Amino acid sequence: MSGGVWAVIPVKPLRGALRRLTSALEAPVRRELQVAMLTDVLGACAGTGDLAGVMIVTSDPDAAALGAAIAGARVVPDHDPPRGMNAAVARGLVAVAAERADAALVLTADLPLARPEDIAAIIAAGPAAPSALLVPSADGTGTNAMLLRPPAALAPRLGPDSYARHTVQAARRGLPVTRLELPRLALDIDTPADLTTLVGTGTACATLEVCGRLRITERLEAGSVL
Repeated sequence: MSGGVWAVIPVKPLRGALRRLTSALEAPVRRELQVAMLTDVLGACAGTGDLAGVMIVTSDPDAAALGAAIAGARVVPDHDPPRGMNAAVARGLVAVAAERADAALVLTADLPLARPEDIAAIIAAGPAAPSALLVPSADGTGTNAMLLRPPAALAPRLGPDSYARHTVQAARRGLPVTRLELPRLALDIDTPADLTTLVGTGTACATLEVCGRLRITERLEAGSVL
């Protein structure tokens, strides 16, 4: 399938997932949480009819298999060793451009509350002309999702203060930017506080189920690891 909007999802090796939670949770627990979050993101992509395809950028065979099973995703091998999220996204953008995608929807893999309605809302709000639509993180400084039309409209600059970096780059390129606030996509999981916020929402998702089964709240409160 060619044309349309393709999702691009970078996924780090699962064995080293969620490194910022290393002091609070052991590697097997962090891996299971990352698998659950990826499941939620893929489910959101699979549940909408607005995507022409899903492209995962990863060197992890389990992540690749999960993407194929849930969303029929294609896989672009990440750099080996990985060179970071932005290098991975850049590979994905090249790949979807080769599929003649009109636009690329970049999603991080740690958005447990993502729903098909959120994907549809982004695509509906994106202008038809060359542009960038940015979905900020809860604190307004990060970029948790972005719709790039065409896929090469911006070079990815995900990470701390990425929202400002993307808007500055867009201004230099003369590219219109749309800001879209989506509360569910505003929550990405980087810290113990983020996990506590997720549990507090009580919103049903694969990640919340794992949090309950592994008693994540109790682990965080006790400052213990498995």
